[in-house]
Amino acid sequence: MSSRSERPVGHRSATTVFYSLALGSGVMRTFSVTFDIVALNTITIDYLAYGFLAQWTSFVVTLCVLVFLSIKHSKNGKKRALGYSLDPDFGRLRLLPRTPMIYIVIAGVFAGVSTLSYYILAGSSDSSTVLPYGQLVIIYLLIGDLFAEKDTPTVIEIQSIISILFGVLLVGATPGGFNIITLLIVLGPLNISSALVTYYQRKTKRYEISPGLRVDSLNMRIWTLLVLNSVMSALMFPFMTESSWHSMVIEFIPLLGYMVAGSVTAFFSIIMYIRALGRGKMAVVNSLSSISVVLGLPVTLIGNLLIPGAFGIINADAFLWSLKLFGIILVMIGVIALEASDVRSLVIIHVKPLTGDLLPALFEIKGVESVAALAGPQDYLLSIKSRNLTKTRTLILKKIQKIEGIKDVETLVVMKEYT
Repeated sequence: MSSRSERPVGHRSATTVFYSLALGSGVMRTFSVTFDIVALNTITIDYLAYGFLAQWTSFVVTLCVLVFLSIKHSKNGKKRALGYSLDPDFGRLRLLPRTPMIYIVIAGVFAGVSTLSYYILAGSSDSSTVLPYGQLVIIYLLIGDLFAEKDTPTVIEIQSIISILFGVLLVGATPGGFNIITLLIVLGPLNISSALVTYYQRKTKRYEISPGLRVDSLNMRIWTLLVLNSVMSALMFPFMTESSWHSMVIEFIPLLGYMVAGSVTAFFSIIMYIRALGRGKMAVVNSLSSISVVLGLPVTLIGNLLIPGAFGIINADAFLWSLKLFGIILVMIGVIALEASDVRSLVIIHVKPLTGDLLPALFEIKGVESVAALAGPQDYLLSIKSRNLTKTRTLILKKIQKIEGIKDVETLVVMKEYT
């Protein structure tokens, strides 16, 4: 792994990098889901057998990629791993320390449940439906934040939750109404597990192994994937039939191209997603990555024109597609409103004499996006983000003021910025 002090200084701001990672994650996820949907609709294999094959193929592909990215090369007189460009915290494929490994195991268990739910849905839906279903995780993350903060939701938060919920329900509409089993899977194991995965991934990514060095997203991916596959396989085994194992052997080669393509796009999607989690709030990262919701509809329609039947049976009912389109719009309105409502502030801190390093303690406060130590009359500069000024004052500034050694705190609300 590499030290943060060795990272190159780029021309892009931290905000630009954050948005690029979160949006890029959503784009890559669209392609990953598309490969799965096309594979399930063009090759005769049941969703459990395909999920088992696809996930273990993904593990092998990811392992090979990480071995390659661990190769050292010289640049500007310094030896760095090839994976350094993907994540500056990456040095080589390795086991992580005990605490982050515990987080990864917990995240992997919930990811196994969520991934199994995903394959069940993928076996009976198209990408325009599967992609919006996953956005309900934003609601659970918001609710989790509210419980953790012991705070009441704002009007915008309530509106966003209602908009996303009704949008997802409309996207899932079928000619016969709503599929109750599908809705239960979406409302239950798929998104509750995804919310818990997101929480523990963020804890892992923000864990400092040593001063200035955090857990890298590449090692997080390989070890989480190993736990995920083990848990998912254990859940699948009781339902696997002899024909399922036989179809895996017969269809492995025809499916290989789809599975490798899905593995590579999923790899980049997860890496960008995890890095974004290390920089911003969980709900905001998921809001930005929900660009996949917008892309799902045109990908499904255009893809089915190019490869008829590759996305299943596309219903020609104009009213039904109007409902789906309206549902996607509602989801996007909810996530955009959530993102646009955030208030950014800068906090300048002056500490008492002989006070030790407060960087780790300040950075751990929820809502603090970045912390910088200053030379001069002031000691620290914080960039913080919350959903309104009241939460900035009650949930962030009060925690900052409680840290021992802090003398003065000055808050500047950002009215307008260019990045």
